[in-house]
Amino acid sequence: MIKEITTYIKNLLGTSYVIGTNIFAGFAPSGISVDHIIAIDSGGVPNFYLPDHIGKTVQVLCKAEDYHEAMRLAMLVFNALNGKAGITLPVVNSAYYVNTISAISVPQSLGQDENGLFNISTNYVFKLQAA
Repeated sequence: MIKEITTYIKNLLGTSYVIGTNIFAGFAPSGISVDHIIAIDSGGVPNFYLPDHIGKTVQVLCKAEDYHEAMRLAMLVFNALNGKAGITLPVVNSAYYVNTISAISVPQSLGQDENGLFNISTNYVFKLQAA
């Protein structure tokens, strides 16, 4: 599911983003020094009454050498995702329909990592179901 969500984000952001180069599903390889985005699977809540529905939580982590560039990337993703509804995700492994996407908060700084990159995080809830 995280691959489908990452592909959807990449498609929203345009051709300057390439999966495996500057946008990653799940994790980024160590030593990446270019500005990049990582979509991280951070759990979710099943629906007892509707077994094919889930509230999937996803952390989007934007990293850059410059704080303002990391925040710009985070806001770009935030504006592209927050409040969207009625979306069919691109099929990578499985088909999913997104009822709604909601940010849990606005993008927030996590400081710098061990490589000196600034980290801006935003968590989202994707309310989705099997298509």
